[in-house]
Amino acid sequence: MDENRPQKVSFSRLPFDVIAPQDQALQLGLVTLETDLTIENEFRYFLGDGALSLIHTRIACDDQVTADNLTMMEDRFAEALSLFPPQYAFDAVGYGCTSASLLIGEANVEKIIKSHIDTKHVTTPMTAAKRGLSKLGARNIGFLAPYISDISQKMCNDLSDAGFNVAAAASFDEGRDSIVGCISPRAILAAITAVAENSANTPLDAIFVACTSLKCAPIIAEAEATLGIPVLSSNSALAWDMARLSGLAVGSAGKGALYS
Repeated sequence: MDENRPQKVSFSRLPFDVIAPQDQALQLGLVTLETDLTIENEFRYFLGDGALSLIHTRIACDDQVTADNLTMMEDRFAEALSLFPPQYAFDAVGYGCTSASLLIGEANVEKIIKSHIDTKHVTTPMTAAKRGLSKLGARNIGFLAPYISDISQKMCNDLSDAGFNVAAAASFDEGRDSIVGCISPRAILAAITAVAENSANTPLDAIFVACTSLKCAPIIAEAEATLGIPVLSSNSALAWDMARLSGLAVGSAGKGALYS
């Protein structure tokens, strides 16, 4: 026997209380792609000054961003959602994929999530972006995405169907999410500026930067100051919509016109 080992410790049992439901922080949930390197850090930026509990789960997906691979996630929600704490009640849950929410269907994503977990609200980046653009009074918009042309075109078509005129559009044409998550904020800022310059014949009301993997949080305020129009990203829009739906109060400094 080790002579240095202490004798058996006697533990006293101490009282405690638990947080009452009415005193709990707002409960938000986020379904994040397996390959996403960005969204969690950006949510800390956009929502970090609010009184909330933010719980994440990851959904399996392929690194190659194609329509077939994106729609395969529809059958993977059950497993991902089962990893949230059991019997947990959320105020709002967001699905962190812009292109898959478009292809699977925004209403379908909401139906699937609500069938597996207890949440008052569900939103997606596409849903949130359209709500955000409407809130800003934008009609003529610029569009920037990292996607291959097929997915970018489908997204522009959806925005047009929602009443927005996509007056200028550009893409990085990168099909791997792991690469998209490493595109520098300065490159994104330069691309946003290029989109604005390409719309000389139609003044833009706002620019939407699609994809939760793009690191836009550090440059949104600078882009708006340079261009004089609102700029919203998938992450800024999704975080804003989740805050709005849940009643979460967050600050506006450095987050763009959407948060004003």
